[in-house]
Amino acid sequence: MMAGTVLNMIGLARRAGQVESGDAAVRNSVCRGRARLIILAGDAAERTREAFGRLARDYGIPLVVFGTKEGLGGILGKPPRSVVAVTGENFARGIVKIIERGEVFEK
Repeated sequence: MMAGTVLNMIGLARRAGQVESGDAAVRNSVCRGRARLIILAGDAAERTREAFGRLARDYGIPLVVFGTKEGLGGILGKPPRSVVAVTGENFARGIVKIIERGEVFEK
């Protein structure tokens, strides 16, 4: 099960202080030019998906749909989260690579 790999990377990024989570924090991170990757929960509301899809396009930030709100919140030690921004370039690149290699099996 490789989904754990992406969650592990998000967890490592969190411990390194390179993750922002929740709507306002992620928007802030994007607008300040800190976000390197936006991760959107697969079960996020349609409105949330559209808003962050637009934000990602406007700012040229990669966006991936991964996991669930429960799963993202859980790995961050927080309540369910629809959206997470990774601010560390290496973590962002690593997560994208794992997903591109197809090593992730979403539920």
